[in-house]
Amino acid sequence: MHSHDNGRNKLRKLVAGALPARPRLPLVHSTDAYVFDEVITSGQIEPQSCNVFVGESLIYTFYGRPSFRPNMSELATTMEHYLPVCLIFKQSFSKEIRRVFPFDTGAFVNDFYESYLHKKMVLGDFALEPDLETPGRVISTFFGTPRSYLQARPASPMELDPNQFEARSYAALIDAKDSNAMDSRGSGIEVQIADAVSVADWVEAAIVPSTFADSVIGKELHRLKIEILPYDVHGRMRPNEYFSSISDICIHYYAKKGILEDIEGKNA
Repeated sequence: MHSHDNGRNKLRKLVAGALPARPRLPLVHSTDAYVFDEVITSGQIEPQSCNVFVGESLIYTFYGRPSFRPNMSELATTMEHYLPVCLIFKQSFSKEIRRVFPFDTGAFVNDFYESYLHKKMVLGDFALEPDLETPGRVISTFFGTPRSYLQARPASPMELDPNQFEARSYAALIDAKDSNAMDSRGSGIEVQIADAVSVADWVEAAIVPSTFADSVIGKELHRLKIEILPYDVHGRMRPNEYFSSISDICIHYYAKKGILEDIEGKNA
């Protein structure tokens, strides 16, 4: 057990008692074009050493939303190696889950959420049950529907007991509207995996720079029957600036797959 796994369990118990929102959304994994070339060559997404859970190698995914943004600090560039790639897993994904958190843990340890937390709160206070039903339980507790979660729109303020300190902090974090409000990492549900993931077995679609669609990488994706979802590449943009387009592509892909139709039908 890592030291970050230690904490209070009030939020874990609260979320575990909720019914999971349906339908289940796919996991998504973000990387950059340079690393993705290695993934395609090896055929696997390999766990990488972690600077949050030090001493462990992990694959970081997010539930339904490309909340992780690689190369956040990189300046505008015409080089393609830093451009983001987002892999959408199959809904049937069933490998063992190491941890689930209701937000990006890297942003937590870098104090991006400190305005909403008690100074004694630790990362382990927000650890949830490590299974694939947990993200749906977070959604039903704090967002209401998968569509609202995808659009980062929390449900109306919940009736939370005053001693549900962690839940109230999280509710405040995801509802923040001030000019310094956290980006999507504050409400994207993080799902950690400790074992390698086979691209051929578990990746269903890949959001890639449009220049890669007809490349060697594109041909390999076609061979693996992985759907290519390209985004337009512009000269001298920061890699981080593409994530609005990538998020839109994710939602449009879910709509094409019928996931969002199901959501609307159940909430009509």
